[in-house]
Amino acid sequence: MSDDKSTQGNVERRQQILEAALKVFSTKGFHKATNKDIAQAAGGISPGLIYWYFKDKEDLFASLVRERAQVLQLADRSEEFMSLPPREAFYRLGQAYLSIFHNPGNVAFFRIMLSEASRFPKMGEMFYRGVGRKIFGLVNGYLQHQVELGVLRPHDTAVASRSFVGMFMVQMLARDALLQPEAQGLSDEQILSTVIDLFLHGLEKPQA
Repeated sequence: MSDDKSTQGNVERRQQILEAALKVFSTKGFHKATNKDIAQAAGGISPGLIYWYFKDKEDLFASLVRERAQVLQLADRSEEFMSLPPREAFYRLGQAYLSIFHNPGNVAFFRIMLSEASRFPKMGEMFYRGVGRKIFGLVNGYLQHQVELGVLRPHDTAVASRSFVGMFMVQMLARDALLQPEAQGLSDEQILSTVIDLFLHGLEKPQA
């Protein structure tokens, strides 16, 4: 019983540190944030305690990205994803992407990433390693599989995978991060149906 309590306590403490890191990164940025700032935001814990759960600030950042990106759950269930028909597969993927920005904390975090990425390329590299590479790999593999099955026509799957993800990123930026007035009224369903229709109509094999 004591081991269970200890394990639960570790999980809760780790989550507390992640939530504090999100708050600090979102206000100060990654490079200005210190472990002392994060420890204080986590309820005044010892800064050294953070190293019990994370190797360094980069590991903390990478863990935060992974836990906030619900879309990675699809990559963890790639076999199930590969078996879905194209419209359902891309609907699930798009839905998972859009859901990231339903959390205001994620929006603030993403804005900080955008503002710092050009000055600190390493941040972009960490995000790509933690999220981008897995998602592009998932979509690329799915497209290749559907081409092999004869469902989709042959095409450059690497370019297509980036194009699909990019269409959602543009919509998320406009509506949720940049708050463009003309994008504010768009619902997730409008974005999903339009993007998926545009994407699939360009790849579906013409009916004989």
